[in-house]
Amino acid sequence: MDVVLAVLGCVGGFTVGWLGGFRLGALVSDRGAWLYWLLNVLAVILGVAGDFLGFVFGQPWLWIASISLLIATLTGLKYGRGKTVGRGSLDRPEPEERDLPSVWED
Repeated sequence: MDVVLAVLGCVGGFTVGWLGGFRLGALVSDRGAWLYWLLNVLAVILGVAGDFLGFVFGQPWLWIASISLLIATLTGLKYGRGKTVGRGSLDRPEPEERDLPSVWED
C-alpha cells in the first residue's frame, strides 16, 4: 500500500505543480521579473514545508508529493512565463550569420 501511495503522491504532486506553475507563469508573463522570482521562492518554501511535514509525521507519500510538486512548479513557472529571466535576460541576442548557399552543392 505504501508503494501505491508513493506513486499517487508523485503523480498528484507533479500534476498539480505543473498545471499550477504553468498557469501562474502565464499570468505573470507581462509583469516584472520580481513577481516571477517571488513565486519561485514561494514554491521552494511550500516544497520544503511539505518535506518537513512528511518527515515529522512519517508519511513518505507527503514528502514525495512535495518534492515532485516543487520540481514541477518551478518548471511550469518557467515554461508558462516563456521568457528568459535572470542574467541572460540582459544579454542581447547574437546576430545570426547567414551564408549564401553554394551554387555547386545541391
